[in-house]
Amino acid sequence: MPSHVHGRFSDDIPVDSYQSGTIGSADIVYRVPGQADISLGLVRGAVTEDCGPEWSTLPRSLTGELEVGQIGIIERARQQSVEGRRVQLHSKDFTRIRLVPAEGEQADLFGGTSGATVFMAGIPVGMVLEAESADAAWALRMDEIVNLLARFMGEVASLKPGCAADVSSASCQAPAAPAVGDPYEVTGWSTHPVDGAADPTALAHGGGPYIAPLSAQEPVVIRLALTETDRLRQISILSEPADGTAVPQNIEIVTDTSDDGRGRPNPMPRRDMSPDGSYENRVGERFARHVEIRITSSWGGGSPIRIDRIVID
Repeated sequence: MPSHVHGRFSDDIPVDSYQSGTIGSADIVYRVPGQADISLGLVRGAVTEDCGPEWSTLPRSLTGELEVGQIGIIERARQQSVEGRRVQLHSKDFTRIRLVPAEGEQADLFGGTSGATVFMAGIPVGMVLEAESADAAWALRMDEIVNLLARFMGEVASLKPGCAADVSSASCQAPAAPAVGDPYEVTGWSTHPVDGAADPTALAHGGGPYIAPLSAQEPVVIRLALTETDRLRQISILSEPADGTAVPQNIEIVTDTSDDGRGRPNPMPRRDMSPDGSYENRVGERFARHVEIRITSSWGGGSPIRIDRIVID
């Protein structure tokens, strides 16, 4: 969404359907630095049942696809429905397109059109950011939006130490994982914490956070041993978004029933941590004595990553 639409508010932004009222909420998890006026929100509620096109299908390059004079559709919310307004591509540059009403359409591209999606031949090609006047509006090209968000969405192969995602703790608070859970002890880890941070053993007793550098060549690995049970149903991990640290993204978990944790590996379904730092992986129930957690990437490609809590149930 355009950043100016949510303004200074970043949590619990209502997401409305003009037919059904409020159908969800959004927390802003990333605001593109500079003057781009684009934010990314994590939505919850009924709105998640239809989120539109998959991220992977959005156009990565519209070079050669946009021609002056083309007719498209602006889809925007209006009163009790979603309205489609025919527009013509008036002019373009490398990042934006200028739109004017098509012949026979009303000149009503005024305020409130911000955030509307522009389609041409069924392809989303832009998002309206501002109305120049009632008869002209500027939209950011969709390939530029994808480019601005690609790093956060994990499309960069290498991670640069010290480059954390631009997400402030004030803008996105993850729901806390439950403090209770089955006892465990941390038996090993691959990466020493940064200066001033706790080592992973503190996580077993509610301490932390554990903050450690992450690179594309060296995943962060934490090994646990269950001390009072040999069964688990769920593993929850919490990462509090904070300045100077990154939220883990791809997390691989392998359980093992052998005494030494190296004889009977059983991978859990692969899950990503959500951008607001909440991870839950449910498996019904399985036997396990040891758990290995591997963090292979982070949101925004940042490092170091932060883990505040691990809970096993």
